[in-house]
Amino acid sequence: MLMPTQFPTIAIVGSGPSGCYVTQFLNKKWPKSQITIFEALPVPYGLVRYGVAADHQGSKAVTQQFERLLEKETVEFRGNVAIGRDISFAKLTESYDVVVLATGLNYDAMLNIPMASAAPVLGAGTLLKALNGHPEANLPVDATGETRRLGKRIAVIGGGNVAIDTLRMIAKTDDALAGSDICDGTRTKLGTASVRDITLISRSSADEAKCDDSMMAELVALPNVKISVEGLRETDVGTIAQMLREAQAADKGETEAQVSLTFIFNEVPQSISYVEGFGAELISSSKNTDSESSRIFDSIITAIGFTNGAEPNQIIPQDSFEGDSIYRVGWLRRGATGTVAENRKDAKAVTERIIEDFENEKIKAVKPGLASVARDLPINHVTYEGWKRIDHYEQASANASRCRKKVSDLLMMLKIALRQHDIT
Repeated sequence: MLMPTQFPTIAIVGSGPSGCYVTQFLNKKWPKSQITIFEALPVPYGLVRYGVAADHQGSKAVTQQFERLLEKETVEFRGNVAIGRDISFAKLTESYDVVVLATGLNYDAMLNIPMASAAPVLGAGTLLKALNGHPEANLPVDATGETRRLGKRIAVIGGGNVAIDTLRMIAKTDDALAGSDICDGTRTKLGTASVRDITLISRSSADEAKCDDSMMAELVALPNVKISVEGLRETDVGTIAQMLREAQAADKGETEAQVSLTFIFNEVPQSISYVEGFGAELISSSKNTDSESSRIFDSIITAIGFTNGAEPNQIIPQDSFEGDSIYRVGWLRRGATGTVAENRKDAKAVTERIIEDFENEKIKAVKPGLASVARDLPINHVTYEGWKRIDHYEQASANASRCRKKVSDLLMMLKIALRQHDIT
């Protein structure tokens, strides 16, 4: 463990892309500065590991440069350490010259409409985390305590990239997921292979769709999906509108297309009620015709954004936690907007502010860093070497069609990381 030099000691809270990018930029500027990355889970990379869709391995490949970063002598990874629970935020600021908060947004935003508590409604963030093997993605259960199946007919409310990810991850066949790190056990529990009809409900027009053109193109190109579109206006002439018109006109036989995917634009959800024996009734109104519609679905998935919730959570930095040496970055600072690349830009801007503040002596290199909190670390905290044992186990456990089989049980993760489980 290195002691601090003339450079500041730095604590990064959260090991997702924003936290790793700040670490990368600061390490380049001050290669001898001691940087500690704290992560509540035993494994690093946050949004890249658990948020980026399992079939987008190209986007996940950014972890290769983060791996090289964590191998550096002056960068320490400490997983299974929840700041706010294991070490207080106040203790962190007493121990480090700079504290960077990169904890992201952890919960699905809720629809602000009347909604029956018994209705089968699920947040897209929770669903995608579960499909990515997140150990704390708590999927709804049925009366028997088993994971509630999605059913044959589902709706997705939202029109951004997360909504498109959700549609694609449900609609894709097993063969189409070759090379991914999707959690096949979760797919089986949810019954994704039994889904036959998916409806996307979007408040906006096709011209105003918030998803990337490339995301929509990837979705409509799936060979097993038949596209239909409602609420598309003649004045909608953008790339996505044209793409959907062409997809709808494509002639796919019933044997080729196993999943029907309907896009409904300019449709505003009004209420969701529970219909015993059927699922959820969605009442919505059309902005085009001012008429109301009632549709029954086995499940409804909401993809309308992310939040840190209204209730205080000890491991989520509160707005009142601020000071000259405390910096926020990524989604925690800007809200749930932007891709990994945009979070990199934000991380660079925040890093430049930290450097400027240090050079202007707003912050000083006087605190001991990791040595000051060493006694506060949980006995079962995970170092970088522990993470590499988990990484090796996951890759070795994968079948031929998957790049890794994620460990989704926290206790198993810790056993592997701490050499309490045979990984040969």
